[in-house]
Amino acid sequence: MKGYVYTFTGNADNLAHIARQYLGDQVWYWVADPAHLDVRTGYPADWKEQGAVFNAKGELRWHREGDSYRALLLTETLVEGLMALDGEWQVEKQHLFLQDLKEPRVHPQFGSYPTGKTQGRILAYLYKQDDRPVFVSLRVFKEG
Repeated sequence: MKGYVYTFTGNADNLAHIARQYLGDQVWYWVADPAHLDVRTGYPADWKEQGAVFNAKGELRWHREGDSYRALLLTETLVEGLMALDGEWQVEKQHLFLQDLKEPRVHPQFGSYPTGKTQGRILAYLYKQDDRPVFVSLRVFKEG
């Protein structure tokens, strides 16, 4: 299927506005700074150094650059008003198994995935440009 990748720079309010406008209210997120990683449902209270908000409609990912954030919106929907990255983007669905959080080698800072389980899968979209993989976009947590 066809995909689109948009880029913009803004503050945390801009990120929240764009995410709500294009993804809606039913989302998952991960946020991180050098000392902490958090994975939950809904929107983050603190947009931290880097992270992503995602659902079946797309993914908004960001990282802090000084006092603002540089962000990408990955989606399969044409969006007006944002700057698209050049090129033709093709998207493939992938089902990925998540690391078992009870595995002794794993020491996450969270005890379960947003599904409430310690194991699971996630639907991800592989974004390719000219048949080269460029982005893996997280979309939907699944059980099993």
